[in-house]
Amino acid sequence: MFMPPTTPLTLVAPSSSSETDPVPVDVRAVIDLFTTHLAKVTFPDVDAASLRKLAEDLRAEAKSVARAREALAAAIVASDARLATLTDATSRAIAYARIYGEAQPERQAILDALVTLERPSTSTITVKKRRGRPPRVRDNAELFDSTPSTETH
Repeated sequence: MFMPPTTPLTLVAPSSSSETDPVPVDVRAVIDLFTTHLAKVTFPDVDAASLRKLAEDLRAEAKSVARAREALAAAIVASDARLATLTDATSRAIAYARIYGEAQPERQAILDALVTLERPSTSTITVKKRRGRPPRVRDNAELFDSTPSTETH
């Protein structure tokens, strides 16, 4: 039989760790309720221990997510650095190839290839398709006639 609590019900006050705790304040309040006032009460699959266990599972998973995000951030930084290194190397390669091609007039194919490399590729340029209705074309007509109307109704 459920007995009403003899002490006033209190909610969990946000602590300094609540900012980093993935368990929402209102959920922690329910866990606190089951830990204090409903400590001796159990419902099917719900009691203080099961709620605390689920909260700890969430905290452990949140730590895994934080580690994965840190690893992703580090991988992105490393990938960006390698891309910058590759871009610098290809710029130098083009410069060396240009000097070589200009020194070897019989190798015109090299200079022709360099010209195509220096032009922007159509595959890298994306043209956004305009959405919606096409604009109405007006024949330089004003929306409102600037001359006063002489018609009377």
